[in-house]
Amino acid sequence: MVGDAPPERRHSRVRAAKGHGGLLRDQLLDIADQLLEDGGADALTIRAVATRAGVSPPAVYLHFASKRELVHATCLRVWSSLFIELEAVSRDVADPVTALHETCVAYIAFGLRHPSQYRLVMAGEATEASRQNEDACFRYFRDKVAACRDAGVPVESKTETARVLCAGVHGAVSLLIHQEHDAWPSDSDRYVRRAASSAVHGALLTAYQASTPSIADVMRLG
Repeated sequence: MVGDAPPERRHSRVRAAKGHGGLLRDQLLDIADQLLEDGGADALTIRAVATRAGVSPPAVYLHFASKRELVHATCLRVWSSLFIELEAVSRDVADPVTALHETCVAYIAFGLRHPSQYRLVMAGEATEASRQNEDACFRYFRDKVAACRDAGVPVESKTETARVLCAGVHGAVSLLIHQEHDAWPSDSDRYVRRAASSAVHGALLTAYQASTPSIADVMRLG
């Protein structure tokens, strides 16, 4: 799926005009992002990006040493917006449990909007970049769980609870993005909010003591 640049290409890179290197890099990332959205990882190649940009492949290698580097730069640029979105939906919510729920809604919705990038970073071949991103996501959710505990929610282990929570939201995304789009629920917004609610309730209600659910428990919640 990914491959390093041939040695001969590394020695014949085309230099960008002075002062325009950053502009070209951003242009290449825009093109790579569109290729990824349209055709997945197989459509994103150095040659395809170069063709759309109207430059030679060595000009792309000037900015990205390999396809893997290009793929991850493209994915992580999208992922960098995730934390901005998560903060935006929870910043002004006083109730920490509600804030956690809105965070989960935003996370699941993000994954469904960017299925190719999500698959490559969270379920693809592990790299140092993807590991750092996964760790940042986990720590973010753990901090939100800690806020719930500080507010009085009985949480025995914020790390274990965050792990259970992440399993819920990650599963909600993965269930759909590995299927054809026509198999997705007709009301995706309802699916996202229900999945987020399930993840939060499941993680927090079992955060102190897990027990086998019964019909009586379900009736009490209703």
